[in-house]
Amino acid sequence: MKLNAVTTLVAIFSTLSLPVQAQETSMDRIAAEQSIPCSEALRDLARLSLKENPHRMLEQQNKVDDVHLFNALAVTSYRDRDSHVTFHGVRNANGQCDTSVIESYVLQTNCADARHEAFSKWQYEGKLNERTSVLKSKEIEGKQAFLTDQFSTLCLVTTRQVVNNQ
Repeated sequence: MKLNAVTTLVAIFSTLSLPVQAQETSMDRIAAEQSIPCSEALRDLARLSLKENPHRMLEQQNKVDDVHLFNALAVTSYRDRDSHVTFHGVRNANGQCDTSVIESYVLQTNCADARHEAFSKWQYEGKLNERTSVLKSKEIEGKQAFLTDQFSTLCLVTTRQVVNNQ
């Protein structure tokens, strides 16, 4: 009996120490099929953004190489909505990768309520126009949110995260 319990504990702890692979996204498939600039940075950004949510991705059809901007659009599904997610990547003049991700979706509430419920920890930066508020993430560097009232009952949300490397 005692040996079985010890064996079970050893088996549990040995599986806990195994490396855990991140969920693959469509960006991994695209990067495996063609040479894209900043593929590792884009793969990481896609994993962080899409997580394990179901999605489909369509990359640009132009010639892709290290000196041109790469972009891909994904449609991802959440429990309560779908969203469009666009990824960009290019090598800068220093040979480093600059990437960005932009996500847009509609919430079934006005933007004042959305700001209170979903963006309460974000810093208010100002207005882009009469109906669009600009917020800045306090937790993720380079991330902003744009909240635009639609028909006074919906909120169009666009988030943008830019990762610039020197």
